[in-house]
Amino acid sequence: MGYRSDVRIVTSKKGYKVLDNYVKKYLRDHDKDRTWNLLKSPKIKKETPYTTYIGWDCLKWYEYSDYVDVDAIMTGLDYLKENGYSYRYSRIGESYDDYDEQYYESENEEEQDLIYPSIIREFDDDYIFQELEYQSNLKKDDIEL
Repeated sequence: MGYRSDVRIVTSKKGYKVLDNYVKKYLRDHDKDRTWNLLKSPKIKKETPYTTYIGWDCLKWYEYSDYVDVDAIMTGLDYLKENGYSYRYSRIGESYDDYDEQYYESENEEEQDLIYPSIIREFDDDYIFQELEYQSNLKKDDIEL
């Protein structure tokens, strides 16, 4: 099954267009037979006249590996930085302490003041109640034997 992550990226509208073009070119250059482009299938996408917000949930997000589509986006973020486009990147892994964040704040005024992805940590009490019930039923079965 593999390790999964949730990923969010915020860019300016212009920055997203630059990232999109970069990713298309990267995929053409690195995997000519590939038709999959993560930017074309985000789970979350919200655009305003100034900002683009995209994201994926439960995705194998392995950087610098055989996942060319992930590498295309990550090197694309470096490209944004090199060319003066602001971005925010956040990744939450399955492990509680696995969190990665990168950002770049451009000196260009129209590229400043992007929002940061918001993360909420909360207890999943329903899950715990379900597991406790399951464990209680296991113990009852053991006692009856």
